[in-house]
Order: sequence, then C-alpha cells, then structure tokens
Amino acid sequence: MWLGAGLLVTPAVGAAAGGWWLLAGVVLAGVLALLSAGVVPIDPAGTWFTHGTHAAARLAGAPLFAAVFAVYLFPWHTRLAAVAFALAVTVPAAAGLSLARYWRGWLLGVLLVSAAALVAVCLAIPPVSSPGAGTNRPGPSGAFAAGALVFPLLTRRRSWWLAGSVAVALAVCAAELFQLGPVRLGLSPAPVRDVLAAADGQAILPLLAGVVVIATVPATLAALSGAAAGFPHARWATIGCGLVAAAGAALLHPASALWLAAALALADVLVTSLLAVSRRRDARSILCAALAISLLAWIPPFSLLLAVALIGATAATFAAVRSRGTAPPPAR
Repeated sequence: MWLGAGLLVTPAVGAAAGGWWLLAGVVLAGVLALLSAGVVPIDPAGTWFTHGTHAAARLAGAPLFAAVFAVYLFPWHTRLAAVAFALAVTVPAAAGLSLARYWRGWLLGVLLVSAAALVAVCLAIPPVSSPGAGTNRPGPSGAFAAGALVFPLLTRRRSWWLAGSVAVALAVCAAELFQLGPVRLGLSPAPVRDVLAAADGQAILPLLAGVVVIATVPATLAALSGAAAGFPHARWATIGCGLVAAAGAALLHPASALWLAAALALADVLVTSLLAVSRRRDARSILCAALAISLLAWIPPFSLLLAVALIGATAATFAAVRSRGTAPPPAR
C-alpha cells in the first residue's frame, strides 16, 4: 500500500532530482532494500533509540499520504484537506481498525490494475513535447537522490514482493517519464493527473479519485498503526501519532514530506546496520550502512535536521513512557 500511495507523487519529485536517472535510482533503492532485509538487529526486542528511529520512519508516511490525498482531490485547499484527512484516519486507527488480508489483496489488485492501465495509456499515446529538456539535466549523481526518494516505498522482505515492487515502480516511472519528459514531470504536483490529461485520458480522471482513496487510506492506517506499535496504551499512542501527522500535513507539501520520509527510512536502516556491524562485522551490514550513508548525503539539510529532531522526540517519548510503565509502585 505504501508503494501505491507513494507512486502518486514520487516520480515527479524523483524526476526533479534525477531526471532519467530516476530509473537507476529505483534499482539502487531496491538493492538497499534487499541488503537491509538481511541485516539482523543487535537486539531483536529493540532499544529505546532503535524503536524511536523505526517509529519515526513509519510515522513519516502519514503526513506524506495525507498530502498526496489533498493535492489530488482538494488542490485548492491542500493544507486544510491534508490535516482533515490525517485526523479522520486517526479515528479508526485509534479504534484498532485494520484491513483483513482478504481486503488487502483486493485493494492491491485494484492498484496493480490501475498501474497497468496508466502504463498502457502512456505508451499508447505519442508523448507530448517537453520544452527545455536539454537544459539542467541531472548527472549520474541524480540516481542517488532519486534512490533515496524511492526507498521508503519499498518493502524490506527478501521475497518476490520486493522484486515486484521494484518492477512496478520502474514501469510507472518509465511510463510517466516517456509521456511527459523529466522537466515537465518534475514540475507536476500531481503527476498521474497530468499524465492522463496529456495522454488524452480525461475520460478516466474521475476514476483517479477512487484510486487515490484506495491507495492513501490503507497506507495511512498502516503508518499510524506501525508507528504506535510497541508503545504502551496503543490507543493513546495512535492518537498522539495522528496529531503529529496532522501537524506535519499542515506544514509539509508532498515533496518535502517525501524527503522527510526518505531521511527517516534511511536513518532507520543506518542505525540498524551500524548496530549490527558493532556486534558482527559481516559484509552485508557494512554494505548496507555504506549505501544508506551514500543516499543520505543527497537529502536536503532541512529534511535531515527535521528527521533528527523527530527521531529524538520519538525516542525520548518512548523511553519516558516505558520507564514510567516499568517503574516500581511507590512504597506505602
């Protein structure tokens, strides 16, 4: 679900950062996801700091998907719509609502069919002209920036799920680059809507609204539930995560929210890899840490600072709540 919701904006931000090197960035993100899937944490139960990085990385998806929902369905009031969306999804998340595997399978099928239809439309219509395509072309280094943006959307399981996620991301990004070109795609706030308009697909634009809802609502539910997991009093933790997500949705537009999600996801992998290296210096952990650092180097400084602040606040909150929950009762 993260991939389906994230691909609604990631190709545009990735094209602005890497141009055609966005495709190489997808492969690079897939390599890091494969490496990180085999890194064993030093403490399977998790420490307060590792839990803070993981919870912050999961929470970053909520304001991102809220911003995606708003920019597609309410482009005239994006910030207000994003905040309302984040708060609305927090209610069922705090109530413990989750989609059964059966329904997740159906929704995944709808998103795959939608992605295939988008690719078919892009390839069936001759691409539009892309003025300015010959200026300001990103170099090969753009692959690292694009890889950082794609990485938070990929699953970290060594299975056909990861291979399928990379294949879908490559197909969607290549089709949109082919139809709009990297310059026009990089300037689009809602790339799928602009691609359909450019490819004479206005007739299916009403269906796009349903796809946006199907993609963003389950992804936001999963982000809030994943961020609150491990905290005592899961309901109140979910409400707190929802309020933080709403604040992020009010302050961040989709591009900045995606950069923040990338910084947090890479920081999560880096912390896990470095802890694994400190215990057992295996080649996989070292390569994973080195690649994560290489991608982090292309994150904008503001996103890095915001990620550090969010990790620190989340880790401190987790440590305080856990210490209060395990403190001995006062003597009578």
